[in-house]
This record gives sequence, C-alpha cells and structure tokens, in this order.
Amino acid sequence: MSVSLSRLRRVSCVVEDIELAVRYLESLFRAQRLENVPTQIHPGSGRHLAHIGLGDLVIELVVPQSADTGWGKRLDQYGPHVASLAYGIEEMDQLLADLSDDNLEFTHTESGAIWCRSRALIGFDLILEPGEQGPLAELPGAWGEVSPMLHVEITHHDIAQAGRWLKRIFGSQRVEQEFSEFLVGITAGRMDIQHFSLGDAVLQYIEPRHDAGPWWELLQKAGPSVHNITWLVNDMPAVATASQAAGTRDLRYFEFDYAPLFGEENRIGDKTVGRIIDCAHILGFHLELSERQAKNINTYMYKEV
Repeated sequence: MSVSLSRLRRVSCVVEDIELAVRYLESLFRAQRLENVPTQIHPGSGRHLAHIGLGDLVIELVVPQSADTGWGKRLDQYGPHVASLAYGIEEMDQLLADLSDDNLEFTHTESGAIWCRSRALIGFDLILEPGEQGPLAELPGAWGEVSPMLHVEITHHDIAQAGRWLKRIFGSQRVEQEFSEFLVGITAGRMDIQHFSLGDAVLQYIEPRHDAGPWWELLQKAGPSVHNITWLVNDMPAVATASQAAGTRDLRYFEFDYAPLFGEENRIGDKTVGRIIDCAHILGFHLELSERQAKNINTYMYKEV
C-alpha cells in the first residue's frame, strides 16, 4: 500500500558559495531570502545554510563545513548538486515497512524524520518528515518573478524502474503525458521523456541516448541526477541580460512552435523561447526557463502555473 506525501517542502542543494548562489537568484528573478525555515540539517554539518524562495519552491543551500563531513564528501564526489527533496508524511511506520526489502540506507533524525538514500533509484535522496511541521507547512506564496515550479528534471538510465518504485512507495502516477510525448518528438528521439507526480511536484525524467549532450554527460559522470529545475518567466530578454551580467551562459537555447500541441487558437506568439542556463556550478542545478507556451497551458499541466 502506497503512502501519501505533503507538498514539496524543500529542495536541498550542496554548493560551494551560498552568498554567490543567493545573489545570482536575486539578480535574475528577485528571489527572496527566507528565515526560520524548518530543516533537518544539523547546525554542525554545514558551515553555512540558507533558504531562498523562488516561485512556490523553497531552495535550501548548504556549504559543507569541511571535506571530511558527509556533505563535504558529497561535494567532492558529485560537485555542486541537488542532494534531496523534502516532504511531510504521516504514515511513517507504513513507509518503513514498505521500504524494508529495498536495501536502502536510512539516517534517522532526533525530530523523527528519515533521510532515505534513494539517489541511485530516483536521482535524489528523500527527506521524509513526520506530519505537518513549522511555519511553512501551508502552501507558500509566490517568490520572485517566475511561475510556480514546473518540473524537477532528472537524467536517468531507466525511467521505467524509477517510475515503478515511485508508484509502489508513494502512488506516483504518470502525468502530463501529451506534453512529454510532444517533447520527445521535438528532440528527434535523442531522449525518452516521462513525467511523474510526487506530492504536488512533477518529476521530469530524461532517459538520454549517447548523443543527448549534457544529459548523457551528467548521467555518465554522476549517475541518476537532477539536471535542472524549470520555471516560466514573463520577461525572457531581461533574464538573458541578467544571466550574461552574472557571467553565465546558455547551455541550450530553444525556439519551439507549440501550436501542434496546444492548438493554433491558443498561440501566444510566433514562437516560444526557452533556455537552459549553465549555472549548476553556482546553484547545484541548471535553470530551465520558458516563456508561457500557450493560453491554455494549464489544461496540460499537473498543477496550475
């Protein structure tokens, strides 16, 4: 029997310089630094810890205290990266029973949360916290000049395996299927793409071919991993200017015609501009940004954006 999750509470990222990461998000989007965010990270495990709100997402930034700590070893092994996603859960005993045959490593915290070392299975670890907790337990407001988060995008060698595990443990479902199949078509088959729900978030799994560029390269280097996180923006030229001023460049630039999917009558412009900004060395993930694709985009999305 699967267990149910709260909304996504935090995405935790191991970085080399917190202040650089915060300034970067502030300069591109006017992201908001947050105080008093509940966390499972012990004060002694990271020299610096900060939280920043972007859209409806709380991003937790961690700098290791030293290379000898668990966080330091992760940074040495993977470089800056997304370490975990945090959710609330009420059926903790049921979850542990469901996971008993999976041979996963767990860390238990004093607050009753568990850190599930699930990266090899699904591309990230899971922080699972008992029940509702802290001042950010309810759905937050919007932070910065972006939409609610669209996707956490993960490069993986076996989407089917990841999807089966998520469904068995959490009841995750494949979502946004028309949208993901459209994306497979415009990538000319260089990758399979499937979207799965997890709480209120959508995980966009990419199973890349050898000619899929940075997705394939990251998978070969680090195994299943978060490649980017996606938002919609209203002023793409302003974001591009801010990115250039901050010293980052595009990893990929797109101009797509989404009318075959969303309908000609729902077209917003002649083309939709999207870009993936090469900033994982700063944030632990790349930024994927798109203009709003169509007037009826929410018809195709798992949550309203």
